[in-house]
Amino acid sequence: MAVTEIAILLAALALDLFIAEPPTLLHPVVWFGRLISLFEKLRFSRRKVEILYGIFCCFSVISFALILALLPLSYPASFLWSTYLLFSTISIRSMVNHAKVCIANGVDRKAVQMIVSRNTEELNEEQLCSAVIESVAENYVDGVVAPLLYFSIFGVAGAVVYRAVNTCDAMIGYRKGRYEAFGKFAARLDDLLNYIPARLSLIFFEFLKRGAIIYGLKNNVKLNGCAISAISYVLGVKLEKPGHYSLPGKNPDVKDVERAISAFITLSLLAAIFTAIITAIRIVLLTTLQL
Repeated sequence: MAVTEIAILLAALALDLFIAEPPTLLHPVVWFGRLISLFEKLRFSRRKVEILYGIFCCFSVISFALILALLPLSYPASFLWSTYLLFSTISIRSMVNHAKVCIANGVDRKAVQMIVSRNTEELNEEQLCSAVIESVAENYVDGVVAPLLYFSIFGVAGAVVYRAVNTCDAMIGYRKGRYEAFGKFAARLDDLLNYIPARLSLIFFEFLKRGAIIYGLKNNVKLNGCAISAISYVLGVKLEKPGHYSLPGKNPDVKDVERAISAFITLSLLAAIFTAIITAIRIVLLTTLQL
């Protein structure tokens, strides 16, 4: 069983490496998004009702994710389906591709806007480079460490449920505006699920530069922003979100974005090795308990 789960992990990582993302029509995350969009169409005037409806929406998406993960398939269909689902929760190659597009010909403001929520029209070149590096760091937690951690503990179902919650947060988990009440539960649940992965990621940054754990914890820019602080420390660059935070260092440029991409690849490899070890330990412990 341990061999099978590690094989699923390796196969999913291989698919990510060579394909990057599943086709849009066949992407489970896209399915989650469409389900959320259906719920989003119904609105309530009372705030408490809106919050409760948001909770219902989030749990409905989670339930759908569990149904996908727990389909009663026989081998080898179960192996292929599990591999595909895990592959859909990981974002290594796609993040690398997005980041490279942002700096393919200088810094492409429109390309940067595709991966960040801040208004890039108001940013100078250094701030644009900062935004890309920050996005790489955040995706390391959301697209690599978190899904792999939950896979190592709970199997494919853990990774898929995490991705379902993360998708809810990405679509409706805004602190202000029309989604403030409707997306409150999704935002808080995503914060909770990312709390440990964000801090776990610092261990991997420590392999790149000693002191990353302490720096990341002391200079955390937001609840789960440890990876942003850590990559700023590792690269020695200033990372800034105007009006929110500013980490000290030299002004980042295109070469620093390239360094961030290289660091991201190394960090992802470390996370994959860690996941394989924890998965093997879990299976051995479960097998021992059953004897």
